[in-house]
Amino acid sequence: MIKQLRSWWKDTEISNLIGRKKVDFSIFRDGTHIPVEFRPDFLEANQGQQPNLGEGIKVKLIHEDRGYEATLFKIDQASASREALQILYNGNQTLKELLIEAFKHSYSYIMQERTNQLADDAKRPQVVVPEDQAEYIDFFATGVPFEYRLEFITYQPKPNVWWVNQGTTIQAEKEAGILWAPLLNTQGRKLYHWETMKEVKEGDIILHYSNKAIRYVSQVTDAAVEAPKPGSMANTGWQEEGRLVRTNYVELIPSIVLQQFNQQIMQLNITQGPIHTGGGVNQGYLFRFSRQGLQVLQSLTTEVNWPDFTILEQDEVASSMESLREVIPILPPSDSSIPTFLHQIQSHIRRQGFFFPEHLIENFYLSLKAKPFVILAGISGTGKTRLVKLFAEALGATRDNGQYTLIPVRPDWSDPADLLGYKDLSGRFQAGPITQVFVEARQPENRHQPYFICLDEMNLARVEHYFSDLLSVLETQEWRESEIQTQELISRALLGTPKDRETYGGLGIPENVFLIGTVNMDETTHPFSKKVLDRASTLEFNYINLQQYPQGAEQDADDPADLNDLNHLFLRSDYLQLVDAYDTHQELVVRTTERLVQINTLLEDIHAHVGFRVRDAICFYMIYNERYGLMDEEEAFDWQLLQKILPRIQGSHSSVRRVLLGLMKVAIGSGAGIAVNVQELMDDDASPLYLRWAAGQNPPGVKHPQSARKLAYMLRRLEEDGFTSYWLS
Repeated sequence: MIKQLRSWWKDTEISNLIGRKKVDFSIFRDGTHIPVEFRPDFLEANQGQQPNLGEGIKVKLIHEDRGYEATLFKIDQASASREALQILYNGNQTLKELLIEAFKHSYSYIMQERTNQLADDAKRPQVVVPEDQAEYIDFFATGVPFEYRLEFITYQPKPNVWWVNQGTTIQAEKEAGILWAPLLNTQGRKLYHWETMKEVKEGDIILHYSNKAIRYVSQVTDAAVEAPKPGSMANTGWQEEGRLVRTNYVELIPSIVLQQFNQQIMQLNITQGPIHTGGGVNQGYLFRFSRQGLQVLQSLTTEVNWPDFTILEQDEVASSMESLREVIPILPPSDSSIPTFLHQIQSHIRRQGFFFPEHLIENFYLSLKAKPFVILAGISGTGKTRLVKLFAEALGATRDNGQYTLIPVRPDWSDPADLLGYKDLSGRFQAGPITQVFVEARQPENRHQPYFICLDEMNLARVEHYFSDLLSVLETQEWRESEIQTQELISRALLGTPKDRETYGGLGIPENVFLIGTVNMDETTHPFSKKVLDRASTLEFNYINLQQYPQGAEQDADDPADLNDLNHLFLRSDYLQLVDAYDTHQELVVRTTERLVQINTLLEDIHAHVGFRVRDAICFYMIYNERYGLMDEEEAFDWQLLQKILPRIQGSHSSVRRVLLGLMKVAIGSGAGIAVNVQELMDDDASPLYLRWAAGQNPPGVKHPQSARKLAYMLRRLEEDGFTSYWLS
């Protein structure tokens, strides 16, 4: 089994290996920090012995039969609410000199980068050696407590791989066989993606990206020299002085479009690489790539005519693929496979005797993908809770294995402690039901398994009271080392014991947990605020066809067994901010945003217009739908209009009527032959309009039929009762 955390790694199949540490600046300065996840490995090597908290024990480090003295410290990281180990040898100059000599490549790289950083920068960012240049120290157990044998894995230089972004100048640069970048920008500052030019050396490999595809690969013939701006770039706003690299371009046939490889390359965590955490391309010129990344590209594009100078030697290919398994224990499923997986989920649900409207499963999936919090609303007995259970079950998440948890909400819940937990009179933290799931889901052995939490009848209590902390923390999602992490949920004041700090310290919402709430809208429940609606997609279960009957197993023989092998990336969001997706789906984002701008002009009259959070969520939904080819664009937008816009509308004022009529005009479109004159219908009886949807019928040719049907119902309630709301059943 492979275990990896930040700069530490371990293969349990390697005899006596305690752990492998990537060489960084701390190695040359004073020692190394041991992550809490590797404490058991050192504890085993020390035969169960360990230092007392705040104290140290002398250790012996053996390299090539020579011993070096260091100290193993156990420290209290109060700021992180946990304990940790450190190996320190800052007083052992002999050992330091050995490490500097052995790892001179890493030392030179790190010191050069630190020199390049601003001298007055009080908080220098940590220098990370690129993966294809990294060096390592292996710690082995010797059978003697507090004695470790060291083996060094040093850098053997090979041609580097680079990635260059080229726009309109690519043909001119190709014909001249060059790359060129300025020394300074117009403000007189150096930029990282231009400074990389001086690191390019003869024999290096360059991937040329332009217009959403890798179109050329080249081999450097002459390293960078300072040279004035070429004539081909005369029309650019760059300064005249720059660096020039000479290189031989080879066209790749066919070109390699970004969607063929971006998810796999993103998982490689290439330091200062070209692919950002959302799968798009960073803005800039020349970025570091890696030989491992090149191997991944070639494995994904066997139809491409890769030239000989890009082909790795066989032993390096084997090493690269083995390293790939270490660095990427899992990969997301391909976009083209998503429809098949969803069809298998539908088959599993049908075999259990349950039926849901067309495309509801696709909609449920896309909603979870866009945001890991979904609300299922509707009348009682329509299968809301059952949908969550069956969907999770199809993916191998059951109550028995702890990956599916049903939490019935109680009417007396009034604050987050009812869900998260509390500190009892003895000072121990008593975990709430959702905290227990989070703790289990973040365990290293579980972090790639999907976990589903169903909050049943979640509006029996006021959601804003007991769920407020989770709503707030959900908004702190950010990318850290290609994982989605949030701020911590549990206050440190509640964690008064070392055991509680170890178990619950730093606990956020794990990226492999998906929250689904079921709600019944009646006189016993509470309405939702816009704070909740902005952060969730609302799927409605009010239109039921009772004339659906169980099918025999022979009518649907698909086998969904392979769904159990899907990891959490099947559902985890690929985008957190619109910038993550904009460069690869710009046209769709602009089209969708223009629709929302039109709708916002209507909603502003009743102060129900949407902000950036809702815009981003709708754009993500539309992007996933387009990537996977699940529904046409109008149908997908219909779902979003129904789920993200209409739940915000309620009231009795005439302005609500104007908004409903305006949205009805948008939803009907021009193809149904139904005229909606908003001004005339403000004063006249609107029943000839909304009665077209009587008995759940949909007139043909309506652009957004589901939204139009819901709007007709809301308009009818407004006329008949003097009040309307999305939530009235």
